[in-house]
Order: sequence, then structure tokens, then C-alpha cells
Amino acid sequence: MGAKSVIFVPSERRLAMKLTDKRFWKFEAMMLLCGVILLCQMLVILLCNGAEFESCNGAVLILLFPVLCLYFAISGIPTWLVYKVNSWLKLAGYLYIFSALLLIVPLLIFLYDWNPVTANIRPENIPADEGKYITDNEFIITICAVWTALLIIPVMITSYLTKRWIVNTKITDN
Repeated sequence: MGAKSVIFVPSERRLAMKLTDKRFWKFEAMMLLCGVILLCQMLVILLCNGAEFESCNGAVLILLFPVLCLYFAISGIPTWLVYKVNSWLKLAGYLYIFSALLLIVPLLIFLYDWNPVTANIRPENIPADEGKYITDNEFIITICAVWTALLIIPVMITSYLTKRWIVNTKITDN
């Protein structure tokens, strides 16, 4: 009557990452670093292309900083839950997918014009004799393509640093 059954839990399940784990908050700090790296990357690209920062443009970039940090903090939650203790490239892949989808899916749902009749209409402010113009759908697809290209470097850097800092210390602690 007093026999106890012992359940064997594989080591991978014991090392499963949970939101209550203190390493999760270290990972979220790394996601904030990912937002900082992306903002710096955007600044370098803008400066290399001759952008001038006046009062309005500078304010937009200052306001963009907390938005990027919140963006990566939100995309880090499903990444942390899905990622098992493996390679940093898997972590980068998960983070890249969730980060890209967090922007692309709402853009395609709410802003993309799926009606083929109205999708290719010339914008109102373009004169009739102008031959080249960009439609709203082309602009949204361009934003999505540029965003996915810009995400690669910050995601790779923070994933590698996360693997070196959090996951290696976790294995040595156990």
C-alpha cells in the first residue's frame, strides 16, 4: 500500500525552459539588447545613406527605441517556450521566425489589400502622366522584405550571446 512509483524524467525535460525560471529574465534582457542592436543598425544604415536627423526625425528614433525593445520582449516569450537546450542556431531560427511573424502577419492582415480590383489602383496624389509609382501593397511587401533582412544580424548576435551566457551557466549549475 505504501509503494511509491518513481517516474524517470529525461534530462531534456528537466532542463525545459519555463517562464518562472530566472534565466527567462536574463533572456528578456538579451531581447532588449536585440532591440538596441537593431536600432543601432538602422541608424548606421540611415547615416550611410545620407539621412539628416532634425528635431522630428530624431524624436521618431527616440520613440522607436522603446517600441523595438517591447517588440523583441514580446517575440522572446514564444521563442523561450519553444526552444529546448540545443544549438544557438536553433534559438536564432525560432527568434527570427517569431520576430518576423510578429510584424508581417498584422501588416498583411490589416493593411494589405487582398481585393485584386482595388489592389493596383494608382494612388490619388500621383499625376496621370507619371509612369512609375508604387502601390500600397508593394509598399507593404517592401516593408516586410526590409524588416526580415534587418532582423538577421541582431537575432544572430543575441542568440549566440544567450547560448554562451544563459544556457552554458545553466548546464554548469546543475
